[in-house]
Amino acid sequence: MTLPGIITRLVAVAALTAAMAGCDSLFNHLAENNLDPNSTELTLTGISAPLQIRRDDYGVPYIEADNISDLAFGMGYAMAQDRLAEMTGMNLLARGRLSEMAGAVAVDMDKYMRTLGVTAIIEQRYAALDDQLKQHLQHFSAGVNAYIEQHRDNLPLEMVISDYQPQAWQPSNTIGIFVLLNLGVGFNLHEELGFLQFAQKFGWQKAAYLAPVYPDEAIDFSEAEKLAALQLDEQALESLAQQITRLGQVEQQLKAINGQGIAASNNWAVHKSRTENQASLVANDTHLLLTHPSTWTLMAVNSPEYSGVGITLAGVPALVAGYNGDIAWGETMVMADTQDVFLEQLRDNNGVTEYLYQDQWYPVSERREVIKVKDDEDVELLVQSTRHGPLLNSALQGVSKHEMIPPGMSYDYGLALSWTAQYPDKTIESFFRLGQARNMAQVEQALNGVGFIHLNVVYGDKDNIGWQITGNYPLRKKGRGHFPSPGWSGEYDWNGSWGGEQTPRQVNPSQGWLGTGNHRTVAAGFSPTLTSSWYYPERAERIAQLLNTSKKQNFLSMQAMQADRRDIFIAKVQQRWGDEKRWADIETAMQQLDDDEQQQARFILQRMMEFNGEMRETSANAAIWGALEYSLTRAIFLDELGPDDGELWRVFMSLNGRAYSAYQDHVSGRNNAPFWDDVNTPEHQESEAEIIVRAAAEAYQHLQQRLGDDADAWQWGQLLTYHWQTNTTKMGKHMSGVKAYAVEKLAHYTDRGPYPAGGNRNTLNVAGHDLGSDYNVWNIPAMRMIVDFSQDEPLHLVVAGGQSGNPASPHYDDGIDLWLSRKNRNLPINSAEKVQRHYHQVTDIRPSSR
Repeated sequence: MTLPGIITRLVAVAALTAAMAGCDSLFNHLAENNLDPNSTELTLTGISAPLQIRRDDYGVPYIEADNISDLAFGMGYAMAQDRLAEMTGMNLLARGRLSEMAGAVAVDMDKYMRTLGVTAIIEQRYAALDDQLKQHLQHFSAGVNAYIEQHRDNLPLEMVISDYQPQAWQPSNTIGIFVLLNLGVGFNLHEELGFLQFAQKFGWQKAAYLAPVYPDEAIDFSEAEKLAALQLDEQALESLAQQITRLGQVEQQLKAINGQGIAASNNWAVHKSRTENQASLVANDTHLLLTHPSTWTLMAVNSPEYSGVGITLAGVPALVAGYNGDIAWGETMVMADTQDVFLEQLRDNNGVTEYLYQDQWYPVSERREVIKVKDDEDVELLVQSTRHGPLLNSALQGVSKHEMIPPGMSYDYGLALSWTAQYPDKTIESFFRLGQARNMAQVEQALNGVGFIHLNVVYGDKDNIGWQITGNYPLRKKGRGHFPSPGWSGEYDWNGSWGGEQTPRQVNPSQGWLGTGNHRTVAAGFSPTLTSSWYYPERAERIAQLLNTSKKQNFLSMQAMQADRRDIFIAKVQQRWGDEKRWADIETAMQQLDDDEQQQARFILQRMMEFNGEMRETSANAAIWGALEYSLTRAIFLDELGPDDGELWRVFMSLNGRAYSAYQDHVSGRNNAPFWDDVNTPEHQESEAEIIVRAAAEAYQHLQQRLGDDADAWQWGQLLTYHWQTNTTKMGKHMSGVKAYAVEKLAHYTDRGPYPAGGNRNTLNVAGHDLGSDYNVWNIPAMRMIVDFSQDEPLHLVVAGGQSGNPASPHYDDGIDLWLSRKNRNLPINSAEKVQRHYHQVTDIRPSSR
């Protein structure tokens, strides 16, 4: 299940579910009504010739048609079978209409999306599509709508409980899914807003240490100082902080559903000269939210004009990553900074809001939006914009008509958002052409047209490998956009965009491989600025470690790399702390502890210094390192950013998990790092060594409390866990009373886990959690793909969960054990005989004679 569309009507059945001894049986009864037979025959209007939807033992569809129009229809029908509720919810979210399905809990998100003007972006981009792609989306929509009409009386569980009747799928809705993907992989809006909150507490210079760029780059004082010169008074900062806190609450909701600003993915390709079987290898695992169903859906397709197998998003009739018989490709995020916040000076001039720009006052542009709310009154929203974009403050405007909706706020400073969505491009067409590419040159040409999504694409054929960055990047007149800019001077404005054929790329490098892990893939100081929010470098360094060997690579070595759980940051810390002088400081600091704490700290540090970094779920040393990082994060920062249930700590947790962090920067030895001192002891300035030994003792006590007294029995997976939860469950924390209770009851039916986890944020087999907060994994490899061109059927692919969004389906969760095994499975596409044997459940769809 996907979005909180079940919530409103779920309250109506809460009493019934509470009264039932086994309330899961009610949900299962409702869900089973929506299941289709494994094999059947259908007669439908909207196609010109017969087509087949075949499925394998995991429910993965293989759609075959005589022409691309009928193929698109079949893709729509099959996708609706698997994920109609998800498609519907995501479309409503993109258009700022989720409240129509979910009620008041979604109003804040709708206000935010309306403020961004996403619906206008969707329609503008759809209007600019070429006729061929419009027709493709129209036929896809016809397939979705054929399914909806056939299932009006047996809709997905979410829609039954919420009493929501889905509207006909529109061709432009696919564009909305792409816009959500862009928002999900866009940076660094959250960092800019967080920086303003940190600056209010610590001042601009100290706050900059909480947003480092990269280990070998200086703290970004130049960006911080552009705001320091503004000398905003305390009242102005307080007003901004209140607004940003409200925006942060909306962002948290969006993050739970859409993974806003999540670092995603590894990919690499090995040239045939470095492989055991003299054929290229291409691998990709995208790191996204741990959610249920998986972000990705699997699909194989075959028509004369378009064929292949891979992953896509529910609502997108094209392969996002995969293999098409000639080419394989996969993506990671560039971590691109494509969103800039501009501070605007505002004033009220006889009822007209004006903003200052180059010594003149201009009226903001305004539009009014009406948000329809299920079982509640409509919400009116006034959206205001400056030349720099919509004022995010608008998302906080409007009269509150519900306890969950924040009241309107007055302000002297606005937060305007510039976003590369303003630049037209050919992203949708280009992704479609990418799936049709038959050689390396065609791949490069297709990727040149991708402007709206900023990716590291690694690709290859049997004999070649390549890497290319995609996307349009803003050309800033001044500054790098890392922190908010004053809007009134005009000196930090954008001056168009850069990208396309100019982006970095490489084919067949002499080292024999290419790979990315959201790290800095260009030289420090590269211009124009791609981002200031690169991810931790360790995953990319581990890729290089494993590929820079004399060993010839093969499918099994690729699978082992994707399963790899060695954190190489530990070795860096061991080397630094093991320095003779530094270890002497640590020994001296330990002498200041009482006997018990000294013994505890020594035990933790000795075990940590001996640890090889293998973050296995059964490892005691992995648990020790994980607990030490937990305690060390809190020991360094909680005294100034706490309490741990406060807004500043929440923001800090968010930044730590999304980009190279202040925690890792401090521990790596940043000169003059200011947060080591404990401000609760003003009579004494703590050294780094004192904080380390204090954290080590606290880590021992933490493990003892959580896992017991027997240190040999400690296991990392007893702390770190995977929990497959629906987006409805994740939204439950934003509810109270009977609604929260009803969602909790539903979660018993829809959610899976928890399961012991291994790895951490630095391992190739990533397991991202909020370091210093809890051990709940939220960032995982949402898919794992390996293409071995030496095999007749090269593609091997799994997703983190199941194909179906229906909890009554065996394919709702049958992929979890496979994913947990860290193994892969083959999906054939080249051999008709293997295809028929593998995809053995057949639905024949014939055209209606009417």
